Amino acid sequence: MTEETKWEKCQITCPEDKVEAELLVEWRKKDGKLVANSVSCNNSKLMDMKPADCEWSCWEEVEKNRK
Repeated sequence: MTEETKWEKCQITCPEDKVEAELLVEWRKKDGKLVANSVSCNNSKLMDMKPADCEWSCWEEVEKNRK
């Protein structure tokens, strides 16, 4: 059985850093509903070589704003 997957690019204000970030979200169908399965972020803090911890608090925001 194949799972239905949809990819979406969206802009969000990072709840942790208060900067604009672009996300690539993978949506999968679960129990007849699309839910976020993975999120990639272009926040420059995460691309630096310094260790940075991200709480992925945007995940809830992305699912809440799903149209």
